[in-house]
Amino acid sequence: MTGSYTDKYAKALSKLGTLPPDAPQGVLDIGSNSVRLVGYSGSARTLLPIYNERAFCRLGDAVAASGSIDDQPREKALETFRRFRAIAEQLGIENLAAFATAAVREADNRDEFIAEAEACLGHKIRVLSGEEEALFSADGVMLGIPGADGIVADLGGGSLELARICDGQVQHWASLPLGVLALERASGNDLQVMSGLIETALGTLGWLRGGRDLPIYVVGGTWRAMAKLHMQTIDYPLEVLHQYEMSPREIELFCARLSQQDVAAEQLLAQGPDNRRKDLPAAALVLLRLMALVQPNNLIVSANAVREGFLYAELKTKYRSLDPLLMACEEMGSRLCKAEAYGHELAVWTDGLYRHAEPDVFSLDEINRLREASCLISDLAWSSHSSFRAATISQTVLTAPFVGVSHKARVFMAHALSFRHKVGDANRGVGELKLSTKDADLARALGLSLRLAHSLSASLPGALSQTKLKAGRNKLKLTLSPALKNLNAPIIDKRLGAVAQVLGLEPELKFGDVEAD
Repeated sequence: MTGSYTDKYAKALSKLGTLPPDAPQGVLDIGSNSVRLVGYSGSARTLLPIYNERAFCRLGDAVAASGSIDDQPREKALETFRRFRAIAEQLGIENLAAFATAAVREADNRDEFIAEAEACLGHKIRVLSGEEEALFSADGVMLGIPGADGIVADLGGGSLELARICDGQVQHWASLPLGVLALERASGNDLQVMSGLIETALGTLGWLRGGRDLPIYVVGGTWRAMAKLHMQTIDYPLEVLHQYEMSPREIELFCARLSQQDVAAEQLLAQGPDNRRKDLPAAALVLLRLMALVQPNNLIVSANAVREGFLYAELKTKYRSLDPLLMACEEMGSRLCKAEAYGHELAVWTDGLYRHAEPDVFSLDEINRLREASCLISDLAWSSHSSFRAATISQTVLTAPFVGVSHKARVFMAHALSFRHKVGDANRGVGELKLSTKDADLARALGLSLRLAHSLSASLPGALSQTKLKAGRNKLKLTLSPALKNLNAPIIDKRLGAVAQVLGLEPELKFGDVEAD
């Protein structure tokens, strides 16, 4: 085994020993706009959502009107807490992590409301400070987008949390009263007044300019609704918000359209979700002013935020550095593939496939990371009808709740894994995410090598360790142990030749000592 990426991953898992059994985790987020319950499959491996529900209680409106949480918003919130308690018990969540943000933080009857809420919920509720919100949001982004470097901006109903992140650390953070509900109240819903409030508040944070030519990581329900609306207007091919990337110039024009208060803006807003529609102009203004100050090179949507950061803070240190994509694939493979161990064996077997590869868009390390992830779930569609396995596994990868993977990287994995089952053009239907010819060939080579491995092993552990696949400068060599001579047949030559052809190599099949080769 020569590839460093597989080595590092295997060593990391080895140091951890046996991973603890999965236990459902739950987070209750009591925000100014909505109250949301999210259940996750467990925290030791990765945060895969298994339940997600929200109720628009609009506690921020109640606080704005009277200074307290009372009347209908209070009753709706308490009703929601009783329901979510029952759901959490149904899911088997024993320790629900519950927190409240700006609306509860600012309410005159905060202590009374929290006491009532805890009685309904059966769990303690932590009221976060603005600074804690900013830090947890930054942690959530860094958990979901490894290597994130730039400005995290989390827009809620009551406040805007900002943080500068780099090298896995939060360097600066702040909380400003620029949430959409707070802005609508403070400005009388006058967008010109609102713009001045935003510009003045952002101008107090000199460190924001340190994010120039770096991404802004966009967080929060209203901004996610805006990003989804943008997806619809450009007919984006992938309906996944996490790590959706938008160019600043394109979003400047889009935000300007949303905040024009004319017929065209009304027609655009009408396409947005009912429960966020009225807040989109304020959200657009905040983003416009933030971009003008920071001058980012990209905008990247993060589905991870305070909730994930809150759980991340409770995660044991030894788990925090594990690759979230590989952990998600590990989790998925253990549940849905015939044999979990086969994915690891396959990752080792393909370790030398890209030894001399020269990817186009991706780095070689990233290509090997995607190879590893693909191996862990290569047999995901085994129980589907054979006619639909390629489509099933491709669609699963394109839509799975993975984090730590760009949209183009999803396409690479989908392309590779579809070739595991069917030889065809997996690059169709992905529009602007279409792979370059060179990267598509590397994905195809991986898929065809998985197809070859299946012919040797039936996708079960034990056989591949008696074989070796090695890509050289001129040849792709497959060595089989003499004990496997009965496995040799024309299909092996055919499938080895298909991999070699895509890589521009000559195939060579021989019998001999696998370890000595």
